[in-house]
Amino acid sequence: MDISDKEIIEGCIRKEAKYQRMLYDRYSSVLFGVCRKNAKCQEDAEDIFQEAFIKLYYSLEKYSFLGSFEGWLRKFFMRVAWNYYRDRKDKYQRVEIADDSTQSVESLVFEEFSNQQLLECLQRLGDKERMVLVMSEIEGLSWEETAQMVDLEVPTVRSMCSRAKKKLVDSFMNYNK
Repeated sequence: MDISDKEIIEGCIRKEAKYQRMLYDRYSSVLFGVCRKNAKCQEDAEDIFQEAFIKLYYSLEKYSFLGSFEGWLRKFFMRVAWNYYRDRKDKYQRVEIADDSTQSVESLVFEEFSNQQLLECLQRLGDKERMVLVMSEIEGLSWEETAQMVDLEVPTVRSMCSRAKKKLVDSFMNYNK
């Protein structure tokens, strides 16, 4: 019998371990991937993943059953990752530079590099640049959604993403050098 997300969510809200396990089993691999892309290293990804799942079980009541549950989960985990690094580092200064990059990171990356190589190059970026790039270019959030999630102005997010793209391209060009 296939149990719906709605049934699982309701079971988790009632704090029933059976449903919490179902939620974990259904989404853990996807959500760990989100953590892995946003983390600087494997250990941070594991910490973020664990912290996010613990917080998730207490936050499921906030899900409104509008839109994709998986999309909501991905954003939730990205927000936990953002906060994980925000709480550990100094905040970026506000910089307003227009995003002059017209080529998507995906077109530069996914055709020539493996997922492991992509992760290695992403991990070379600064924490916040990496996460803004992942949110906007890989996860497909709009500038406004990304800015809201990280509590920054849209021009600042665009600037950070632009810098991250340039650094990522440099990292690819120097890969294995």
